[in-house]
Amino acid sequence: MEMHRSTTHEMLARQTADDIARAQFIIGFKRHMRTLGRGNETAYSTRVEPRFRSRHGRAPETVEELGSELEHESFYQVWSALTRVAQEMMWEAVESTIERDTPRMRAAARRLCTPGQAQGSLSLDPAFVPPRDVFVANIHCQPGGYMRDGDKDDLMAGALYESGGNVYSSGVGIGQRDSKAGAVIGFLAERFPTFRPRRILDLGCSAGGASVAYAASFADAEVHAVDVGPAILRYAHARAEALGVAVHFHQMSVGALDFPDGSFDLVVSHNLMHEISRETMAGLFAESRRVLRQGGLAVHQDVPIRGDRSLLERYMFSWETKYNNEPFWELFAEADVPRLLAEAGFAAGAIEETHLKRVDGPGSWYVAFAQKSAET
Repeated sequence: MEMHRSTTHEMLARQTADDIARAQFIIGFKRHMRTLGRGNETAYSTRVEPRFRSRHGRAPETVEELGSELEHESFYQVWSALTRVAQEMMWEAVESTIERDTPRMRAAARRLCTPGQAQGSLSLDPAFVPPRDVFVANIHCQPGGYMRDGDKDDLMAGALYESGGNVYSSGVGIGQRDSKAGAVIGFLAERFPTFRPRRILDLGCSAGGASVAYAASFADAEVHAVDVGPAILRYAHARAEALGVAVHFHQMSVGALDFPDGSFDLVVSHNLMHEISRETMAGLFAESRRVLRQGGLAVHQDVPIRGDRSLLERYMFSWETKYNNEPFWELFAEADVPRLLAEAGFAAGAIEETHLKRVDGPGSWYVAFAQKSAET
């Protein structure tokens, strides 16, 4: 079974006609704001930069200098405010749908995850201490953040992540059949055609979208997945069961895994690097290498924001940090991922970074990957 963004299942919150109309309005609003955002380039070149130059005799030379001027530009202010409003509207709409459908979703989760009948498993640790990263902010403004957890049956954090992500992706133009895992799986088939992983580990699995894609694509593999939030993991487990695939979910930090050395053939992460601190990223890469078998692959995918950027582009990245609760966005954009992988112990010659075309929709995904060779 092909798994992608529009794959439906029993755990998805059921929308009324009003919910659908509201979501479509928000998607249109977000798309319009992305189009309107291009006007910031015009505002900068025709008003902001000339104002700065008239006072200083030169163009801005740092992100801070550019920002101190652009923050006073009325066009930027309006665009910024409306973009934040669109994000808040998205979460409010999704949360209200989930709250109304929570009784049905909880009943479904209990039935799907009945011990002895479930194909996969869920392991939560009552003594687990999550990394500080997850308390810095409610990442991308998700209400309550990743550690939101009301009771032993709470599913909200995971349900929010999936439903909110679907609306967000449509709003930024990502296609309904897109799959980050699908792009990586296609890349593996092309680049390593004889590679057949028997044990796969998905790090920072969130609602388990990638986890089930690997389980479906590699039917003979044992798939494990890790995240920090109990409600996210409960939802991910029920979601996998609803889709009929076996995934074993664990509450762990990606920088401190409780798996033996050399126990996986393939270690993956999706859109995780831009949501963790530099310290946790170093731990992510070190643990990726430690749990890999010789010849195994670590593949870390994320948003395509790294690379050479203009001063204005770099400043616009900072909007995510300042106004969309993405505290580590800029750190990832500026990170030297290959160097960090080498520092984690991967041989320099076994490390590469590239971009993969999206399965559906324009644009690409950033990918860094490394193979654990015998000499490392």
